[in-house]
Amino acid sequence: MAEKSSPAKPNPAASTPKAASSAGASARTLTPRAGPKAKTQIRPEVKSAGKPPTESAKKAEAPAPEKAPDLTGEYGNLALLFLLYTLQGIPMGLGQVFPMILKEYGASYADLGVFSLQSWPFVLKLLWAPLVDSVYFRSIGRRKTWMVPSQLLIGLLMLYTATQLESLIGTREDKPAINTLTGLFLAMNFLCATQDIAVDGWALTMLRKENSNYQATCNAAGQTFGYALGFTGFTVLDHFKLLSLSSFLFGNGIFFLVVTFLVAVGKTEKPLPAEEEPEGIVTSYGQMLHMIELKHVRTLFVILVTWKAPFAVCESVAPLKFQEYGIPKEHIAYVTSLLMPMYILLPLLASSWTGGSNPLKLAITVYPLRVLTGPVTAALAFYTPPSVTPIPWVFYTLLVLTIAGAATASELMFVSQMAFFAHVSDPTLGGTYMTLLNTMGNLGGRWPPTAAFFLVDALSCKGDGCSYQYDGFYVVTALCAVLGVLWLVLTKSLVKQLQDSQPSEWKVTKKHAD
Repeated sequence: MAEKSSPAKPNPAASTPKAASSAGASARTLTPRAGPKAKTQIRPEVKSAGKPPTESAKKAEAPAPEKAPDLTGEYGNLALLFLLYTLQGIPMGLGQVFPMILKEYGASYADLGVFSLQSWPFVLKLLWAPLVDSVYFRSIGRRKTWMVPSQLLIGLLMLYTATQLESLIGTREDKPAINTLTGLFLAMNFLCATQDIAVDGWALTMLRKENSNYQATCNAAGQTFGYALGFTGFTVLDHFKLLSLSSFLFGNGIFFLVVTFLVAVGKTEKPLPAEEEPEGIVTSYGQMLHMIELKHVRTLFVILVTWKAPFAVCESVAPLKFQEYGIPKEHIAYVTSLLMPMYILLPLLASSWTGGSNPLKLAITVYPLRVLTGPVTAALAFYTPPSVTPIPWVFYTLLVLTIAGAATASELMFVSQMAFFAHVSDPTLGGTYMTLLNTMGNLGGRWPPTAAFFLVDALSCKGDGCSYQYDGFYVVTALCAVLGVLWLVLTKSLVKQLQDSQPSEWKVTKKHAD
């Protein structure tokens, strides 16, 4: 979400029933099969023997034109993917609600830095992704083997947290049980990450190849909607005293259980042909290592792990700073609610902008806008009217415009990123390839907020012991703005290399396995 973590989260891609999903099927990319591909591979030998390629050979080597997207028969699959990604977004939204509540109950920015670790399973999921991709019960289904129990356990954890919430939050005199709450949300997000791996792999065979770019749409729109349910939904209901936090958690736990039951009994997976059976965990981890050896994958890692660092303070600390300066948390939620149609519709519109061979172009185009919103947000925080006076509409208008600008850039970057993943991912490696790329993207979105919380706390100096009082929020914001400009200048050539790369350069070939 990531990422929001967006939300983060992504995914699916093609539906070539035979070559799409399985990590076990990836072994076939290491040993060329007989047929057109094998013939193509021996042509260079013929050429080296002194025989020029014929016109028919040239035509055979030319890539086949891509089919235009056709959603006929796909709407049910798109709806299911949207629902499954919505489930992922709910814990993400709740993870944003709790810092505001914990801040009200006396938590420091360092405490919130500890709590932010609860989202890290999305970064580490690569460690168990090959296990999820390779081990399953045939009677249940390859993806449902992991997805169904993960969602059931998430629902049960929400029910448990709801019953223990009062003792965990504490009173305004006693600080909240940060470590226990972090542990509960850590477990929840571990299960969400496992579900994400399964859904990513399932989506590879659920959508046809020509519709693979819609995977980013389902992911972005679904996670955003789920995030809104978890964040905005609760704050609005709480403001009007319609539902307490414990009741909201309990209701979402029931929602998880019901949806999981319906998907378990109502949606079946296609049985895998014998030749597409996974070849084991060792093979899957080996494939993952071969992916990391690819030059373009390593270049993409450098880009993804750094490109969100300039936005950390604006998107994680700024809402809490507005709350600290007197803006009620429900007002911040109202602003998010006003922008909700944009959050949902923008990924749908962006799908047409990320088609073709240069989906990252959109992300780089809006990057400066997202960098600029950092200093603007800090200026708004500095000039926040005192809470004892009515906050003027002019201030709220500027706040909405600033948040809208940041959110627009964030959503477009996310869709652009996911479309690029779908464009370069090798479907014969199943969910493992997509999970590797998603993990790199999640790492770039998870470490900056954690670092920002600790930096703001460490660089702030307030109280009698300070010869000069200053707020670390503004210090870190200035550093982030400079970092954003440097990133854009220094990585321009790297991004161009990725844009100009060919799909074949992202495939694990026999030489990587030898």
